[in-house]
Amino acid sequence: MALLIIGLWVLGQVMGELPKGDFRGQVFGWHKELGVVILILVSARLTWRLGAGVPALPDTMQGRERAAAHAGHILLYLLMILLPIDGILLSQSGGRAVMLAGWQLPTLIGKNEGLHELFEGAHEVMAWGLAILLLGHVGAALRHHYILRDTVLTRMLPGRD
Repeated sequence: MALLIIGLWVLGQVMGELPKGDFRGQVFGWHKELGVVILILVSARLTWRLGAGVPALPDTMQGRERAAAHAGHILLYLLMILLPIDGILLSQSGGRAVMLAGWQLPTLIGKNEGLHELFEGAHEVMAWGLAILLLGHVGAALRHHYILRDTVLTRMLPGRD
């Protein structure tokens, strides 16, 4: 998920600088389609996580660190869900369809310049927030693995507790 999100974030940063034309339109289409894919994957992951439970944090984590980990995970999931939804609404309020594998997503909102500007600003703020949060998440995981030498990083890997 992190690699998909990072790739999508980088794509989002460069696509606005591309010259207008067919290639730019394709890049915007890829960005939107990948955003929808992430929304689907995050929804499935969150559903699985709620059903399967969450591995316990190491006993060495106390107080504020546990609270920060909990809050960080909530914010990550919140942004991973809200950012693609905002992107869909951003496109549709700009009068553009959102496609996934050749299928057009249902239109949730019509063209509306005022809402389009609102969604555009929110999209940028949330994208930067997610980038900062993701960097903090990776940094904390590496700190736990290499400095504290606990199981926080390894418990994130598939098939591990």
